Order: sequence, then C-alpha cells, then structure tokens
Amino acid sequence: MKTALRPVLSPRSPGKETAVDELASRLLRRRRLFDSTPGARYRYPVMAALVPVATSRGGEVAYPGDPMCLYSALTLAIRRGVARSRAGLSEQPALDDVCADWGDYPTDAYRRTASGPRTTLIADNPTTDGHVFDPRVWDGAARTRFITELRAQRPTVVLLSAVSAAHRYALEMAELAKTHSPGCLVVVGGRHADETVRYAPASHTVDLSWSSTVEVIRDGRSAPVVDFVVAGDGAPGLDLLLQALSLVLAPEPGPVRTEDVLAALPLVAAGTDDLTGSYTIAGLCADRVVVQPVLGRRLTSAELPSPYEAFSVRSRFAVFTRAGSSPVGSRTAHMMTLDSCPFKCTFCSESIQVSQRPTRFAVSETAHAADRLAQLIDWGAEAAFFDDPVFWGGNWKAISDFCHDLQARRAEQGDTVPFEWGAQLTVDVVLNRAKAAEVAQTLDLMAASGCTYVYIGIESMAQRVMDHVGKNLTRRNPEAWVDKVREALETIRGHGIRVGSSVLFGLDGENRETIEETIEEIGRLIDDGLLVMASPNILTYHPGTAITAQHGQDRLDYHSRKDNRPPYTYFEEAYPEVVSRLLTEDDIWYIHTSAEKRWGTTRNLDSHSLNEAS
Repeated sequence: MKTALRPVLSPRSPGKETAVDELASRLLRRRRLFDSTPGARYRYPVMAALVPVATSRGGEVAYPGDPMCLYSALTLAIRRGVARSRAGLSEQPALDDVCADWGDYPTDAYRRTASGPRTTLIADNPTTDGHVFDPRVWDGAARTRFITELRAQRPTVVLLSAVSAAHRYALEMAELAKTHSPGCLVVVGGRHADETVRYAPASHTVDLSWSSTVEVIRDGRSAPVVDFVVAGDGAPGLDLLLQALSLVLAPEPGPVRTEDVLAALPLVAAGTDDLTGSYTIAGLCADRVVVQPVLGRRLTSAELPSPYEAFSVRSRFAVFTRAGSSPVGSRTAHMMTLDSCPFKCTFCSESIQVSQRPTRFAVSETAHAADRLAQLIDWGAEAAFFDDPVFWGGNWKAISDFCHDLQARRAEQGDTVPFEWGAQLTVDVVLNRAKAAEVAQTLDLMAASGCTYVYIGIESMAQRVMDHVGKNLTRRNPEAWVDKVREALETIRGHGIRVGSSVLFGLDGENRETIEETIEEIGRLIDDGLLVMASPNILTYHPGTAITAQHGQDRLDYHSRKDNRPPYTYFEEAYPEVVSRLLTEDDIWYIHTSAEKRWGTTRNLDSHSLNEAS
C-alpha cells in the first residue's frame, strides 16, 4: 500500500475557477437527482464517540481521554448541520443540501439539568448532546451498548476521538462499526492522530509514525476498518471532510468509496469562500494511502463556536465544592486558552515541538474568553477548569486582563451564583523574578475573580532528574529545584489559592533513590499544607516527544487488543509496553504503595481529570 501525497489545498491553490465551475455543475446534478428520487435522504445519520482508556470499573484510573478535543472538533460540522436543518433547502443548489443529521441544540433548561454520564440512546435524546457515545470504560457492557447504538442508528459515518492510550480500543470500535453498520465510513481523530500524522509544509513531506492508524493498518497489525484520519485543526478539518462526503452521497443509503470523498475535497475547498485551518486528512484506500494537506487561514478562538454550544456540562471535579451541589464536586466546565504548551519539556506531548498547533486565544481576546465563561455559568456550570498546559501561556498581563473582564461580566449579569475556577501554571512562571510585583497583583486578582485552585507540574523533587527534563528553568543563577517548588507553592498559597500537582516518575536519572526522595519531599509539602492534591504518574512514551526518541522507543504498541492490569491501572495511560524503560514493574508497585502510604488521602488517583463523564 503506497502513500500518495497530494498538493496542498490553500486559498492560493491553482485551478480554483475551474474547480468552482465543476462544483457548481455537481451541485446542480445532485439537486436534480435527489429531487427526482422518492424518499431521498437529504440528512444522514452520524455518530461520534469519545474512545475510553480504561477497561475496568473498579480499582483503575478511569482516565476519560480528551473530551474537549472531540467537542471542539465537532463544533463547525454541528453548526452547519443544525443551520441546514433549521433553514431547509435553499432555492439554489448548495453544498449543504445534503448534511449530517446532528439533531438540534439543547435548550437552556436541558443544559442546566443534564449532568453526569450519558445513559440514554441517541434515539431517546436526539439533541446534539445526545449524539456522543461516551462510555468512560471499555468493557462488555460498553461494547454491548455501542453495538445497540450502531444497529439502531445505522450511521453513515462514525467519528472516533482517541488519545494514544485509547487507540487500541478505537480500532476495536471501528471494527464493530463496520460490522454492525455496514457501509459506514469511519473517521479517527484526536490527540493520537495529532501525534502520529505530521505534515511539514517547508519540505512538503508527511511523517506517519509506526504507531499511527495509517501504518497499523498498512502493515496488517489491524484490519482495514478505518477510512480517514484527521490530524491538526480538527474543527475545520472535519467540517471539510463531511462536506466532501455529503457531496458524493447517493439519495438512498449505501456504501461510499473513500476515493470519491478524496476526489471531492479539492472541489469543496475551492468552493469555500474562506478556507481556514491547518490540518491533514489521510484517506485509506484499498491499494494506497492518500494524504491531503490543507493550509488555510489561521483561525482564532473568537471565530470558533464554544465547544459547549452543542453539549451540556457533564463533568464534576472533586476539588471544587463551593456550589455544594454534590458530594463528588461541582459541575465543572473545561476551557482552554491555548492548544499547546510554549515550553519544551522532553516528555510532554502537549509541547509546541510535538503538537505544532497555534494558540487558541490571542492575548488580546481575554474579553471573549470571559464572555464564554459567563455563558457557561448561565448554562449551569458551577466551576471551570482551564486545561491549558500553561494558563494564557504564562502571560501575566493576559491573565490580569482576563480576571478584570470576568469580574466585569459577572457584575453586569448581577450574577451571585457561587462559582469558582482553576488553571494550570508552572513553577518558573510563578517565580518570574522580573515581574514579581505583577505576579503578586495578578494572583490577588485571580483569587478575587473566583480562582480557588492552581495545578502545577512538579514532576520530580530530585535535582538529578530535573536536570534532564528541559522545563522552563532559569538559566542564569540556577536555583535548587526543591527550593523553587516550595517557594512557588508558598507564593500561591499566600494569596489564598489552593495548589494541586502532578508528579512524574521514570524520567532520565530516575532510580529507587530518586523515587524515594520525591515521594518524601512531596509528603513534606503535604504536611506543611502546601498541596491539597498530589497525583503520581508514570512516564508514558508518546510519539513525537524528545524523550521517546532519546530512549529509542520508535515502535510504541498502541494497537494491540488487551486489558490492562495492576500496577499499571493505578496510573493514567500506563500500559506495560509504553512506560519508561527506566522503571521495573517492582518500581511501579513501589511508587503506588509508597505514595499511597506517605501522601494518604491527598493522593488523587485521577490527577486533574474529573469524577464523572465529560
């Protein structure tokens, strides 16, 4: 199976006028065909799924994957489908004559009450919120429910969003989709796709990792059960792909050829007045893989719909309790101000070196972010957590502006509903010596605007380990990492904000001595009231990270079908084949039992993930 790399689609692609004329002709022929076919289906069924990581409902970290990645990717396609449903057919043939059926947006009353895991079938909840299958755990019960959904809906297209640790289950779900909804197209996206499909514009080359869906199918490690992979800017990428699919669909249900959809992509792109986003679409045909890069205008967050425009806030985060609505925590919305981290930690898959994705919000768009958060509060959110790797990229002026804007929005609304929020920062962002006064003022502002919690990646308390990490460490007059961590935590706590942390074992320089050192030093921070939560994690190799390359882990098994087992199940994303080569299984057991004993109830098995389905 060869790879065919197509020319880039961009606003400057040659032959645009010819393509536009051909598209107009195709749309006219399609309208006539559908109008002349009794019972022609202008709207086709679609189903999206958040692929889970866990395989057990007890004694395991039920890491939910990345729900906001899926929600964000669906925004433009759903908005297009809902608009088409409400407006009906236009007088003149249009691209949206045929469109995916996402139902309608939830009512405000629905949004304010729908919480926790989805338990109903799509047929019983035909809103946009009801079109997501989100089992949280992949076991026999989830498998049966997924099959039931497939048989009931017979979706034309199934959209699967997976982080790398969930990819093995995405392949199984794709196989089930092909079996129980014959003829459907399966599209895989999410963080795993972003990490394993990388297009380089400068050289016009594409790198398909050994762990990628494409390579797993190409060399026979998986059956050919996936038709498309979308990597990069998911919202415009999926929107373009579904428009191309809609262009080639027949009036009556039936299979669609991947080749036909690929052929339609340049026509749809040419007919788009404003081609946006940077992404790569890989189509898996019978005899080849066709890779279609798209380089459109860069999107800002203000141009994209809120990820919650189509969905209810369903999560609860135990660290937020101000609302007092549930013993497992407040209803918590996720937000992001940027997609990737500006720093270059060797282990991190969210680093700009790996994701290469642009900032989601410009620092000048703080008012827009505050408006969006105010809307979420109106929709029933009792708390919000900013999942950015670093809140506003560590820009203290942007953080200050956001806090002022949020206070102004809440005052304008006369909003007295209890609400709190949290965000992620780094030790060095907090200890910015050149801006110490600004940092102090902004931390006060954060607390005044409702921030009650900050999450910091401590990673290790062993200096010999941190010397290898490549965090945003001060290069001049370097200070001991243990001292810096304590000072950063004391600074945040001094402004009345609680702190939680992640701790990562298995980095370069790690051994049993450094493990013991880190567990004890974190324990002292807990004893001194500086940490309200500490989450132990095991280094897991992700495609594209520096440490993965340094350790020679270029063939990561994220495809084999297997259930996980202890001690790996006590940590997010940890599987025997993909964790740090510096740790033995005995080491991992030791980390689990020692952290549990030393940190007590402050140890949070779920890191900063949420208690209920997102």
